[in-house]
Amino acid sequence: MPNQKSHVTFYQNPKIDFLFGIFGGKPIPPKHDQFKAIDAIEVDENGNEKILKDFYLKKSGKNTVAEFEKLLKNTASGIFNDDTRIRKPNEVEVVISVSALEKQFKIVDVDNLAKSVLDGLTGVAFDDDSQVTNLIVNKHIHPSKTNGVFIGITKLTKDRHGILGNIKLFQQEKWK
Repeated sequence: MPNQKSHVTFYQNPKIDFLFGIFGGKPIPPKHDQFKAIDAIEVDENGNEKILKDFYLKKSGKNTVAEFEKLLKNTASGIFNDDTRIRKPNEVEVVISVSALEKQFKIVDVDNLAKSVLDGLTGVAFDDDSQVTNLIVNKHIHPSKTNGVFIGITKLTKDRHGILGNIKLFQQEKWK
């Protein structure tokens, strides 16, 4: 076929220290995927019933979150080791880009996807997700209709400010 490339070259953003991902396979499970809402009723001493809200039961055999976190830990272990793990008290910026199929894209909350990813990186890329001070997350439908996640991690220092850098919502001076 004329003018078709057999490969594509990508260049990593220089503001990111580590870039890796998982492409293809199962969808990235949201953190709440392992629980289901249940109907619960409280009965008082007089026999009056009251419907209780926000009760959840762990789904039996639902290990997708644990499976994903294990896969992500294994993937990140190929990038991070004892020398490269970002240790406390250092701060971290994490950029997460989730590719989803249309059905999942429409129903999953981006914050729940982020929680699954951060929990999968804890203890491998950084000591604890409390170190994450900058978090950028997007979800999109990939043109090839494939599930995946790409993750960029930067150790924040006085000289390295990550992608968010100096983004401000307001300041004391007028904007120029």
